[in-house]
Amino acid sequence: MKILYIYRYLLLGGVTTQLANRLEFLRSVSDPHFIFLSDHGGRTAFGDFDQIKVTDDPASVHDYVKKHQFDLIIAIDTKEMTDYLIDVHCEVPIIQEVHGISYKLNYLVEDEQRHFRGYIVPSNYSKERIVADYSAPEEQTYVIPNCLDTSLFSPKQVEPLTNKKIICWVGKLNDHKNWQGFLTLAEKISTQRDDCVFWIIGGETASIKATRHLFEEINKRNLHIQWIDRMEYNEMPDLYSLVADSGGCTVSTSKGESFGMSLIEAMACGCPAVAPTVGAIPEIYEGTLQRLTYKLHDLDSCESIVHRLLDNKEERKIQINSGIKKVKRDYSIQHVVKQYFELLQNLSKFQKVW
Repeated sequence: MKILYIYRYLLLGGVTTQLANRLEFLRSVSDPHFIFLSDHGGRTAFGDFDQIKVTDDPASVHDYVKKHQFDLIIAIDTKEMTDYLIDVHCEVPIIQEVHGISYKLNYLVEDEQRHFRGYIVPSNYSKERIVADYSAPEEQTYVIPNCLDTSLFSPKQVEPLTNKKIICWVGKLNDHKNWQGFLTLAEKISTQRDDCVFWIIGGETASIKATRHLFEEINKRNLHIQWIDRMEYNEMPDLYSLVADSGGCTVSTSKGESFGMSLIEAMACGCPAVAPTVGAIPEIYEGTLQRLTYKLHDLDSCESIVHRLLDNKEERKIQINSGIKKVKRDYSIQHVVKQYFELLQNLSKFQKVW
């Protein structure tokens, strides 16, 4: 099967990570290609794989489709490309893969949806949202969770950088990820104990205005925050292991998640991850892991969870083991991508294994 993925940004973000995670398995059973509309330095996620093209010209995309005779096109947040392909009567089946939930998905309710073979989302929450809010057909909307390379994301041996416990926040510097909530949490914890340091990871693509706002808020609270705006994807397991070995944890203060990739990355590395019960996050936090969740904006509860993880060795051990087990069982590449490829075969009506 020849598959073409079309996505807007070639950057080291969540969608690119998923495409890269699937690649090794898909290469063994199919012939995947990728088109990105713009390049933001994310090519390293794909290693030496060379079937990657960067263009924002719809006609060029159509020429590429005709040249390679694809069996399936999977479009991610690229309305202008799918509109063009529909207008020129492209006969290759198109699947919409939806990773985020926002106003940008308005195109899902337009008449063109009848041209799509199906919709793939990473969580039941995402399915409920696009069916209810954007009128995606329920019977053509399929849930396949995100996957993680558990050989890469596993506990690592790392040299300590501090003798204090690291409380770490990972994400983009936007209101949705709610970095302000993390600063408030850091301020609260700092008044209770002096054995913690606070790190923020991410924000490379933030505007000057956004970064200025971050520094203003840090200074207003008289906090010391270690900010690392960019880390390579293959460096993240060392980061999470460093946080775990310090006796710390990661904390999410996000206002909503269609999945929660950074949470399972941390868990896989033996790093407890505290998170709010928003969006799809409760689908990850089952059983004892529920004790790591709090209601959005209830930072008193969040603080209590962090203190317990830092001070209660037995609870910490339980949560570390539960997290590793959960990720290996439900989100490993082999487990998830096998389901994913079987779905693609069914949707394309193409049964040959490459």
